[in-house]
Amino acid sequence: MDEESKSLKVMLLVAALMLCVAVIPTLPYAYYILLRFIVCGAAVYAAFKLRNNSSLSGHFIPLLIMAILFNPLAPVYLTPLIWLVVDLAGAVYFLRLAKKI
Repeated sequence: MDEESKSLKVMLLVAALMLCVAVIPTLPYAYYILLRFIVCGAAVYAAFKLRNNSSLSGHFIPLLIMAILFNPLAPVYLTPLIWLVVDLAGAVYFLRLAKKI
């Protein structure tokens, strides 16, 4: 595994861990702002690194959707219940993708 793949895997794992922590209801709002930057950055980075990889290029669109949902510059506002589902689904997705890399 090359250095680039390792860094991508670490980014995805950190984002997944942060998404799992995000389901705790008593976190300060600053955590969710940081979460948006981390998840959006990891999704964009992964999308562009994997777009030329023939076996993983199918992840380009889902990663861009994650980046749009967690965009810190133009935030998407959803209900807490929907965010709970999105956070957990995003964590599972990032964990599975990291395992494939």
